[in-house]
Amino acid sequence: MKTHCLYLCAVVLLFASCAKENVQPATKSTTTAPSKLSYLSVDQIPNEIVPLLYQDLIKDKLYDQASQLSEEYYATFSARKDGKADLLKEIRSARAAEIAAANLPTHSVTGVGVVITGNWYQTLGTASANLQNLGWTDYNFNIMNSTAPDAFSTTTPGANQIIGTTGQSRRMEAIKLPYIQFGAADETGTTYFTGSFGFTYKAHVQDIDWQNYVTSPYGVAGTVGQSRRMEAIRIYGPRYENPNYTVTFNDAAPSTTARPYIYYRVHQDSYGWESWVSENDIAGVTGASKRLEAIQIRAYLIKI
Repeated sequence: MKTHCLYLCAVVLLFASCAKENVQPATKSTTTAPSKLSYLSVDQIPNEIVPLLYQDLIKDKLYDQASQLSEEYYATFSARKDGKADLLKEIRSARAAEIAAANLPTHSVTGVGVVITGNWYQTLGTASANLQNLGWTDYNFNIMNSTAPDAFSTTTPGANQIIGTTGQSRRMEAIKLPYIQFGAADETGTTYFTGSFGFTYKAHVQDIDWQNYVTSPYGVAGTVGQSRRMEAIRIYGPRYENPNYTVTFNDAAPSTTARPYIYYRVHQDSYGWESWVSENDIAGVTGASKRLEAIQIRAYLIKI
């Protein structure tokens, strides 16, 4: 009888042990931690672009992102490389009522970012310009979007930060823009990617006026073999025609979604570097017979 009881106890203990072992791994396997992507410090965004981005976020009703951008702008203001002028104040005041009407909850933005940091990849085609006496010249879109100190210069950005040339009196005659995608690493060093998207753009050309829009990756804005100068340009990404457009990273569910915002400026004969503009705004002066010599384009992904 004693032996029989000991046997039953051993069976019960063994069953309980097996049941415990079966439950724990199943519970752990159902938990997936979301990826933690890193964010760009706002002082790493050119000062002239910050108010343009802020205004675009308000336009798209991304009030929380606009609020965070504003707070981080002032929190990192002393670290700026391109001057200490407060370029956000005026547009922020003009939009204050609209933001207040959104009834945003108060929140701390410490350690929180708006612009995802990472690298741009040309997935189809390349950023290229047809230049006087040089022909087609290719450029690296990712390097052009770097945060190198010379990228922030209002007078002399580095040669690898632009499409075209400066200081050579060389006209830009045509341009092509690629399909691009974004790659961002999480805290473990694993890189995740978005899908690709392209640009829509058109040029104002000597003796032709505004041409029709063309699209990435092989659309040519401008002319080839006609010795005609480009005088102005318009560029936009997919968000311009579809305000709800987003790209999704291939990270763990819930996957990170973001919206691309595009800004650009031109270097023009007699005028030098002009102001940054938002998507589809005119960069360059028409009716003055002045050649474009270079273009600088920057793209930012805003977490949604």
